[in-house]
Amino acid sequence: MLTIYPPREELADLLVTGPFADALRVAIQVRGLSLERLQHRLKVRGAPISVTALSYWQSGRRRPERPESMMALAHLEDVLGLPAAALSRLLGPPRPRGRSRRREQPARTPWNGSGLVMTAQHDRVDVAPCGGVRGVRSRQVMRANTANVDRWILCQETGSAQPALTAVRSCRVGRIARERTNGVLVAEILFDEPISSGETIAIEYELIYPHPTVEHTHFRRFGDRVHDYVLEVKFQGSPESCEQFSSGPAGAEMPGGARAAPVDEGGYAHAAALDFGPGLYGMRWTVAANAPGSSTQGK
Repeated sequence: MLTIYPPREELADLLVTGPFADALRVAIQVRGLSLERLQHRLKVRGAPISVTALSYWQSGRRRPERPESMMALAHLEDVLGLPAAALSRLLGPPRPRGRSRRREQPARTPWNGSGLVMTAQHDRVDVAPCGGVRGVRSRQVMRANTANVDRWILCQETGSAQPALTAVRSCRVGRIARERTNGVLVAEILFDEPISSGETIAIEYELIYPHPTVEHTHFRRFGDRVHDYVLEVKFQGSPESCEQFSSGPAGAEMPGGARAAPVDEGGYAHAAALDFGPGLYGMRWTVAANAPGSSTQGK
């Protein structure tokens, strides 16, 4: 039997206009995978989800809301060959459940999509002498485009390490889900007070690693355009090399996207992007093989 899949143009339109269920359903059809195959691929990635849940998502009967579901959705976007946050940005505020369905509920948006627009982000990365990351302090400025937005969902690639997450300013940490296989941390960042449409909020939080990471890089994936992103890296001493890089939503490094990043006398390097995204932006570096704590020291 010949199956005719919807044209990619239809999918492109749905990824802009939504709704979420239609975009997911067409993305699955375009990819040509059964729900059972999708479930298997997600399970291999350490993000198990039932076939029933996938069916409910694409039919509109339910949608991902919990941190574990949002983590699975992030992997699902990758399996379907979609840009990061292509589907999650189409989600709206969660539906009231149980008896509360009978009462009018204030809209709440529990993720970094339709309810919030990122306007600025500043990451300050602390690097150990071995070149691994010891901690990251992040400051974000976001604007609400719906009423009563009370949280943002952090989805951070952390590698094999398990960092401690601490709220620093104007927020607190809610539920946390850790995906160990592919190194992703998903957490609720709850605002001290809900914000209304048109209002902005500046929050700060910090990730501290129990041991320096093995990766000598830090980057951010942006599903939408961000007006201002600043990445600052503090080295203990001078690295052998340091460069900034960027890539588009499909993952290909942009032409001229990699270039040297100077390190000043205080051990600081920085990179700044204006009106960037969607895509990936970051910095990478190397340290001397005999640096304290490096894997090759003493060999």
